[in-house]
Amino acid sequence: MLANWKLSQKGLLLVGVLLVLELVFIGSLYWLLHETELLVTKEEHSKKIVGETNKVLQLVYDAGNAAAEYQTQGQPAPAAQKFHDAVDKLPAQIDTLKDICKDNPHYLQRVEVFETNALKLMKLVSFAMKLAEEGKLGQAMVVGKKIKPKYTILRKNMFDEVRALMDEQETILKDSPAIHSRMRFLEKASLVFGVSVNVVLAVLMASFFTKGITTRLNILVSNTQRLAKGEKLNPVLEGKDEISVLDQSFHRMTQELKELEEMKQQFVAMVSHDLRTPLTSIKGFLELLAGGVYGDLNETGEHRAGLAQRNITRLISLINDLLDYEKLQSGKFSLDCRQIDAASPISRSIDALRFFAEKEDVGLITDEIDLKAYADEERLVQVLVNLISNSVKFSPKGAKVTITAVQKENFVEFNVIDEGRGVPKIMQEAIFERFKQVKTTDATEKGGTGLGLPICKALVECHGGQIGVDSEEGKGSRFWFTIPVTKPAEILAPALVEQGAARLNSRSPDH
Repeated sequence: MLANWKLSQKGLLLVGVLLVLELVFIGSLYWLLHETELLVTKEEHSKKIVGETNKVLQLVYDAGNAAAEYQTQGQPAPAAQKFHDAVDKLPAQIDTLKDICKDNPHYLQRVEVFETNALKLMKLVSFAMKLAEEGKLGQAMVVGKKIKPKYTILRKNMFDEVRALMDEQETILKDSPAIHSRMRFLEKASLVFGVSVNVVLAVLMASFFTKGITTRLNILVSNTQRLAKGEKLNPVLEGKDEISVLDQSFHRMTQELKELEEMKQQFVAMVSHDLRTPLTSIKGFLELLAGGVYGDLNETGEHRAGLAQRNITRLISLINDLLDYEKLQSGKFSLDCRQIDAASPISRSIDALRFFAEKEDVGLITDEIDLKAYADEERLVQVLVNLISNSVKFSPKGAKVTITAVQKENFVEFNVIDEGRGVPKIMQEAIFERFKQVKTTDATEKGGTGLGLPICKALVECHGGQIGVDSEEGKGSRFWFTIPVTKPAEILAPALVEQGAARLNSRSPDH
């Protein structure tokens, strides 16, 4: 089921589960803190009950002691005043105690029983005290003897309730430290347990979530590598989330690329077999026709035959470039590298283009070169011919094109220097891309397929070198490329060819 969830939904699930756990954890801590607060409140309440009860008892004792002192010590006035003060304060003090116990019916009932007995007791003692204060000592003693049994019962009932109330509060206060200790333990345990569970669960869920993503992303990465190597892709990922959809789209794209590759191969096969052969035959016929083999042509016929011959030549050149480009792009291109004299490909290139240069009234100049290079000489000739022919085409009449080679560390740098119109700075990288030229009219006015320079770049990079141009508009150009002096120690020719093929997908032509 989770396989059909989107990544955003899985993320919300992860956050939601952790959030619920956090809420449960916080709720548990809040409950423990609340219970602790209740316990503290209960303890403080018990202390207040004990304190106020002691005050009530103190007043009762004060009243009893004052009455006894009054009768035994000759009726001193201070004792009588002390008795009346205690009796007067007792109701208010009992009301204070009742107010504290009002939220607990059980405690309140005990206080009310205590109040009833205490007031009755004070009433009896007050009656005897009144007789004594009036000088009726005999009657006071008679009344004292008479009320003694009732006094004893009331006193016992009163103190029984007080004792019971005090015992309950002492039990609460006695148990409080243990309860506090238990609550603190529960708080600490809850804190440790909650944090531990949250951390562990967060790690597990994050691991599960990220593992599901990274594992499938690794499959996507593997598919891109397999596609680059031409290997079979991994099975399509199941599910409906973004990664699965991306993988499914990648498989569809790969299938479409495969179909396009097959179409391209069919096109290249058609070009190489169905076009190049008849075009070569047509070119031969036009050469014979222009040479007068089939009779002399008038001026218009010669002009048109020459024009047709040039167009056929350009079309055959385009087909040859397309075939070379296809071989480089597909990695089916091979190099036959060996140690060569750097002067040899330069000399052969100049010889191949000498007639063309003379026709364009451009001089080809080179120096004496005594350098070695590790390369496929035929491919170097192909690169040099392309660069030199471009320089000749774009040079003015009477100009010169200089071809040199110098050693720079472990490379030989070949240079083709012209006196042409130059290459604008913004085009100095673009001209090595496919079908890019400085001017859109160059293809028709100067000829060229738009594939010469990208093929040169791929060939140079297959050797492990670099290619580029230094130019300023109106002051000519210097096209240069480097070739290793010796066989590269770490990169063999087949790997270099694959590198050149991989880079070729974004390159171009003649300047």
